Amino acid sequence: MKQSAFYEPQHDKADTVEFFASADGHTPPHFHRCIEMLYVTAGAIDCRVNGEPFCARRDHIIFVHKCGVHELTPAPRYKDYVLIIGPRYSDDFSGIFQTETLPALLADEKFNRTLLPHFRALEGSESAPELVKKGYIDVIVGSLLSHYRRVPVAATPNIGIIVNALNYIDDHFREPLDLETLSRVFGYNKYYFSRLFNSYIGETLNSYINMVRIRNLVNEAKKRDNPNLSELVFANGFDSMTTFYRSFSKYYDQAPTQVFKDLR
Repeated sequence: MKQSAFYEPQHDKADTVEFFASADGHTPPHFHRCIEMLYVTAGAIDCRVNGEPFCARRDHIIFVHKCGVHELTPAPRYKDYVLIIGPRYSDDFSGIFQTETLPALLADEKFNRTLLPHFRALEGSESAPELVKKGYIDVIVGSLLSHYRRVPVAATPNIGIIVNALNYIDDHFREPLDLETLSRVFGYNKYYFSRLFNSYIGETLNSYINMVRIRNLVNEAKKRDNPNLSELVFANGFDSMTTFYRSFSKYYDQAPTQVFKDLR
């Protein structure tokens, strides 16, 4: 699928601390409201955060501010720890991150290694008291804020509206859905709502809705031995095959039947 930023609502809805080790994952462009950090423990990762490309190596930390669009590609292999911090766990420093943030690449390897025990302590801490997990997070984030220079962050006063709209799309994309519907649901003038959505997501509302439909359609096709294209198209909210083909060609260079074959 061609690269286009995608909202991941599951992290925001869960509002928890997620910590896990990963390796060699290809992560397409995506964003969420949670702060995300990745500690590279081996190898290297080609990264892009909010359009900034860089290569993160062993003992580098990748920092992603809330709603930052980020993508990862192995270069050629890597291992890392991933820490995703839900909003209620970031209360202690949420005020700071309203106007300032950390650079996307934190590359002081010697300093970062002093924080590695705190990252490791979070591994397997699912059953630990919330205050314990919050304590480790406060130490990690507080230490990074004290050591690294901060950079300005663009104000996002209407981000809550956009996230609510994205969640609504996730829940209703199978239904007739367009700018008129969304602006009415959220009580905004459609022209204002369109400009607001475009400024945050970088594409039109209708294009984003169809991207969600196509992504879901392809995921459903993966689970079927002989996927019926027209059945999937109309089950995922498209009103015509013409609209589907036009939208599909924006994200894939191959015909749908070929994409389905490649999934097997």
